Amino acid sequence: MKEPTITIETIETMRVIYVRFRGTYIDFRKNSKKLFEQLFSFAESHQLILPEVTKVLTIYHDNPFITDAQNLRTSVAMTVPKDAVVNETDEISIMTISGKFGVGHFEISLGEYGDAWNYMYQNWLFEGKNKARDAFPFELYVTEPPKNFKTKSLTNIYIPVE
Repeated sequence: MKEPTITIETIETMRVIYVRFRGTYIDFRKNSKKLFEQLFSFAESHQLILPEVTKVLTIYHDNPFITDAQNLRTSVAMTVPKDAVVNETDEISIMTISGKFGVGHFEISLGEYGDAWNYMYQNWLFEGKNKARDAFPFELYVTEPPKNFKTKSLTNIYIPVE
């Protein structure tokens, strides 16, 4: 993994719909395809996907060093237009993301996501001058995530900062 470019970005208000999963990160990865299919099916049936505009992300709600692995909450999500009417269901919820973020711009393979997250926290945040803010970090997929360990994709990791 090559060292990423890091930028600071402020998100005014980004609305997302999401499907939440509770369990280990390994179990999340095993179920993620089904979760994304559920999310995309809902979005397509409600005309919420805007080509070249809609962004897809994974949100991490808990600190894996504090929360028991079985109780980790992870959500697959996608942006929706600010004015879109979305009726939540038992599976699909809506929330907003806003604030200041340190953003690591990575070109990574399937096996490098853990290294990328470690870099953002250990090398960038804890050794730098920024302070973490109480909000959820997330991955935003600039290109489709890699399906194997040989291909790479562009993924941005957003760390909330003050």
